[in-house]
Amino acid sequence: MENLSPAMEDYLKKIYHLSGHSAESVVHVSDLAARMGVSKACTSRATSALSEKGLVQKLKYRSVSLTPEGRERATALSKRYHTILRFFNEILRVDPGIAEEDVCRIEHSLSAESYQSICNYLEKAK
Repeated sequence: MENLSPAMEDYLKKIYHLSGHSAESVVHVSDLAARMGVSKACTSRATSALSEKGLVQKLKYRSVSLTPEGRERATALSKRYHTILRFFNEILRVDPGIAEEDVCRIEHSLSAESYQSICNYLEKAK
């Protein structure tokens, strides 16, 4: 599985979120750009790059949908984000706003080993 930049991971997660986690849903590039806080041109370049990697399919009327591989990748990224956020909120008791900002920054660079340790800790804390 090819590594993605943090920005490409964010685009993939946002498409997943905007699609309502549905395999049939499409996301308009203009909606994606607005949610990402960037221009449509920037979003178009990003979705083209994701398309070249086989993670999204570009459709008519300036919209995109996740491919099966893209959906799998986006699901894993979303789960990773929410797991780390849960750790910050429930275990570390970080203010929710601060936790969200921190997790957005560290989720892309956290090692697989550290992530697994967080998962193990949360499982034991149930």
